[in-house]
Amino acid sequence: MRDSMSIKSRRLRVLVVDDERDTLMTLGILLRSEGMVVRLAACGAEVAAAVAEFRPDAIVLDIGMPDRSGLQVALELARDHGSKCPVLIAVTAHSGEAARRLTAKSGFRRHIAKPYDPDALLELVASIEPRD
Repeated sequence: MRDSMSIKSRRLRVLVVDDERDTLMTLGILLRSEGMVVRLAACGAEVAAAVAEFRPDAIVLDIGMPDRSGLQVALELARDHGSKCPVLIAVTAHSGEAARRLTAKSGFRRHIAKPYDPDALLELVASIEPRD
């Protein structure tokens, strides 16, 4: 499965946002190992500038960050970018239907609950088509 994902996802640009340094670095390594172009951000306040400069196809966004929740960041991105907003992937400890509805209402198109299987996350991200 990973070989076919590498070919498809080679040009995919992914912004990863998480306040946990180890998680951020691990996700960066994992996505880069599949040929994706990755940029890392350690807090919600960095997202707007990173999106403007990096122009990601997708954003893997932690929901529970201390400076600004992923839900707030998603709403801001949807407001500022409309239909040109990158595909938002919620990463959260909440897996129930209510959490999925909340993330969808905030603009997320994908949702993965912690702890997640790295291959499941790779498959989810690789399913996104590059915008260019």
